[in-house]
Amino acid sequence: MSKRIALVTGGSKGIGRELCLRLKDDGYQVYSASRSKSLPQGMDGITQISIDFSNSLETRAFAEKFLEQNGIPEVLINNAGYGVFYEWSEFPYEEITRQIQVLFSSPVELCRIFAPAMAEESRGVIVNLSSLATLYPLPFMPLYNAGKAALSSFSQSLILEYQHTLAIIDIRMGDVCTDFNNTASKQKHDSPIMRRSWLQIDRQLKSSISPGEAAKQIYTSIKLGKSGTFFGGGWFHSKFLPNLYRILPLCLLSRLILQWYK
Repeated sequence: MSKRIALVTGGSKGIGRELCLRLKDDGYQVYSASRSKSLPQGMDGITQISIDFSNSLETRAFAEKFLEQNGIPEVLINNAGYGVFYEWSEFPYEEITRQIQVLFSSPVELCRIFAPAMAEESRGVIVNLSSLATLYPLPFMPLYNAGKAALSSFSQSLILEYQHTLAIIDIRMGDVCTDFNNTASKQKHDSPIMRRSWLQIDRQLKSSISPGEAAKQIYTSIKLGKSGTFFGGGWFHSKFLPNLYRILPLCLLSRLILQWYK
């Protein structure tokens, strides 16, 4: 019997790496797609595909070639992403296009290629990793917030369309202790208010759950095989904040966010 195929974008580190390892241990033939040329130690048995998801044509060609060479994946996880921390007046023009492409357009293009093929077999799971930032936006990261919110909304639409043939999962993940902050593009000459906000974001990240725990939560939703929106992270992010969003008026939530990030 041929192995089940799993494709994870951004699978060379952080949450993506942990998901690749879990899928491999569960018997999947795992492919990691990211900008990395090779995988780090400890990822034996996983195939690395080097691709730049900021390039639309390259993304589309990759998906079509993957189908032709490897077949239809049973699991697709759109996990690749990165942050850009700038005042809007200083936000680099090239990062506007790049953020939208990596965080939203590339997952959409992959879903356009893979979802119909998976639905024809009436099996499979697509996981789109969005963020709690869809409800609680991060300061000075407007395109990250917008890209994740758009991906979440896109997932809701696919859930309606593929309710009988394919599981579409929207994971609104809270903070996870990865190197996200270390790899984010940052404004060099920041202001005091930016500095205070960044310190708070950094504290949140360092005190949050591990990538392994986040991957465990995501994998639990995959094993359920049902479409839906799931909140991930520690108790504060996965339980308290989503419920708070349901009961507080938006004006109060905005004040809380301003006070939280000082």
